[in-house]
Amino acid sequence: MASATRNSAKNYFVIRPNNSLSWRATVWFFCIALALSLTIATSFAIAGAWMVFPFAGLEMAALATVLYMCARRAACCEVIKIDTESVTVTRGRHKPEEDYCFQRVWAQVEIEQARIKGYPSRLVIRSHGREVEVGSCLCEEERELLATRLIHAIA
Repeated sequence: MASATRNSAKNYFVIRPNNSLSWRATVWFFCIALALSLTIATSFAIAGAWMVFPFAGLEMAALATVLYMCARRAACCEVIKIDTESVTVTRGRHKPEEDYCFQRVWAQVEIEQARIKGYPSRLVIRSHGREVEVGSCLCEEERELLATRLIHAIA
């Protein structure tokens, strides 16, 4: 999902993936799943099938790993700032981790179609032999809309 903010001299585009579950909700979901799994494993252990416990632990460890990776991916954010002289792309999770800066006069926005049918296109900003892909988390329609807005903002 991309949002745009415009004031007199600067344009901001904030791009982040759709996130249906907050971190707090993810932790609650994991705690409920853990409690349910331990309850079932305990009832099997009381019945004599004590080997259920290690497998329940492995299952919960796998679930915790996958939920953490999904939450970490959903926290990614890209900010594109266009001012009078430059186009700056900043990426990061909770703080800026990568910065790319291009001169506005030479910056080009292009959508590269995928070489393999069915694969997503790439939206790139390039200048002087350098390029950066933006909006990889967007669907095709959102990517094309963002490209159009970026082209108009840079021009």
